[in-house]
Amino acid sequence: MKPASTQQSESSVQKNISFFKENLAAYSGHVETLDTYKNIRGFTNQALAGIDRLLDVGNGGTFDYDVHLVRELVAVDLFLTDLSQAGFPPHVELKNGSALDLPEPDRSFDGVLMSMLIHHLVGKTLDECRSNASRAIGEAFRVLKPGGKLVIIESCVPSWFYTFERSVFPIASRLIGMCIEHPATLQFTPLYIAKLLKEHTADVELTPIPRGRWLLQYGFKFPSALTPVQPYRFVARRR
Repeated sequence: MKPASTQQSESSVQKNISFFKENLAAYSGHVETLDTYKNIRGFTNQALAGIDRLLDVGNGGTFDYDVHLVRELVAVDLFLTDLSQAGFPPHVELKNGSALDLPEPDRSFDGVLMSMLIHHLVGKTLDECRSNASRAIGEAFRVLKPGGKLVIIESCVPSWFYTFERSVFPIASRLIGMCIEHPATLQFTPLYIAKLLKEHTADVELTPIPRGRWLLQYGFKFPSALTPVQPYRFVARRR
């Protein structure tokens, strides 16, 4: 399931497949009902305006946006062909594949979406996590047509928390793997993700998405007031 060229750890790959495949209904229910994700839906819909052919990377079997905004939609994740096509609109094509090695040709989409994906691309080390984020963004730009738009919706943290997160990552990632069903994650600052985008284009905009009272932390409904996590929307155009 994991291409040999990636640096995502095998345990991360398998736990992502297991968690999102087995908890699809519950996760989709949270996305549809929690107030923070309603805000995310509105900001995503706004960014998808004008896109004709969209690649949704790391889709997870869930669409937190209006799929009818685009004419053609290809959804890619590690397990999607295990799902029944009957549960999806006819203009949606499901494919198996990794965000780090997209099964799509160069310059084939005028829009790419990564929604709550990057923090799941966890490697065994911090350097591998950073490399995975960079590679996923590079792959997205590879499949974009000139002038095409990359939209990233991502859970970000302030710099002070990122410093803490980096210091505990080696131990925390192992403990999370042993104690809970949800895979380990690593959240970046919004400026770090913007920096990765600017390696490909100068046309980058980032927008904080208002939090509601609730959001998801490791798959659990959690009061947003008790976490530093902030969702952001990034929009970048290929040169």
